[in-house]
Amino acid sequence: MTNRHNTLHKRYQYNINEFKKTLQNNNLTISKALVIIDRNTLIKKVDNFIQDNNIKQINKDPTEKYQRQIQQTIQRCNLLVDKQKYKYLTNIKPMASKLNIYIKTHKDNEPIRPVINNTQAASYKIAKHLNKKLHNLLCLPHTYNTKKTKQV
Repeated sequence: MTNRHNTLHKRYQYNINEFKKTLQNNNLTISKALVIIDRNTLIKKVDNFIQDNNIKQINKDPTEKYQRQIQQTIQRCNLLVDKQKYKYLTNIKPMASKLNIYIKTHKDNEPIRPVINNTQAASYKIAKHLNKKLHNLLCLPHTYNTKKTKQV
């Protein structure tokens, strides 16, 4: 039974490697929704998105500057942050967020959906902490009315 399993595993691995080679040879990439798209087409879509939304490239990464400002602010805010929690609320090695791209296959012209993962951002942990504090203080209900209800 182990030998049979090894044979199947090797066959699957071979198929996966052949698929990867096909993608590389044809300059294709796979997005999360298993959309296979030409890499140059995807780059054009991203460039168009950047131009349409007036996104500008900056020369220097401001992450370290933001990290210092956040640390200084946390140290001054004794009412919102306990000194014991201070070290847990700062990101040790913050990084600029990366842009992930998803294709909206259900729309004409298949535009992109930009998704940004902020978990490594300098402000992520303190923002999460402050969100919990505000939620506890405001006690907002979790209901959202999205449809108009008919009055009888």
